[in-house]
Amino acid sequence: MSLINSGDTAWVLTSSAFVLLMTPGLAFFYGGLVKEQNVLNTMMMSLISMGVVSITWMLLGFSFAFGDGGGKIIGDFQYFAMKGMLTMEGGVWPDTGLPPLVFAVFQMTFAVIGCAIISGSIVERMHFGAFTVFITLWSLLVYAPIAHWIWGPGGWIEDFGVKDFAGGAVVHESTAVSALVLAWLLGPRSDVTKDPAHNVTFVILGGSLLWFGWSGFNGGSALAANSTAAFCHGHHRGLAGLPLLPVHLA
Repeated sequence: MSLINSGDTAWVLTSSAFVLLMTPGLAFFYGGLVKEQNVLNTMMMSLISMGVVSITWMLLGFSFAFGDGGGKIIGDFQYFAMKGMLTMEGGVWPDTGLPPLVFAVFQMTFAVIGCAIISGSIVERMHFGAFTVFITLWSLLVYAPIAHWIWGPGGWIEDFGVKDFAGGAVVHESTAVSALVLAWLLGPRSDVTKDPAHNVTFVILGGSLLWFGWSGFNGGSALAANSTAAFCHGHHRGLAGLPLLPVHLA
């Protein structure tokens, strides 16, 4: 008998779309801040993350993060190329009412935007091809193992009782540290100017899409259409306007 909850599935599918929308939002946000001649390269660094990471995640990344036979550091090849995802008991991912593929897609959107976030630290300093190689390796060798440590079964950080509800450690801390290290390795830009943002409209559009998508990032992490998702959504909507107050007051 199928244990799929249609309401939970619909909400997490919607949240997946919200979070994925954040990546082109980030492309507009970063693209509006750089020099005009670097807009295309900067925006494509975010967009290519969707194409590259969706492949690496479905082939290996998800298995490395959530496979339960690899130990405390990294998963195994249990879900290589989504193997076995359609034959799980009850047709759902453990402890949820979601089809396994829905859970995998939702988690994929986190990995995608993680790569896009890093691109902001190396704009105007890294070739597009080099960045594509970097995110391919980073998504498999850095992000997936960290996800396993905290979210995967038997991860060494999970064993301490650590809970990461919506990626504060898995996504944001990992991307922040990686971005800092990558920027340090590349060094400062050779052409540093104090030009204002190239396109303020792009910046506002991108920021608005990020604001919109965050409802799925936080609310969807409940993995159900329940009171936790409602609290996260309401909390986000209630407080998200606070950063705008200084702008209006100024």
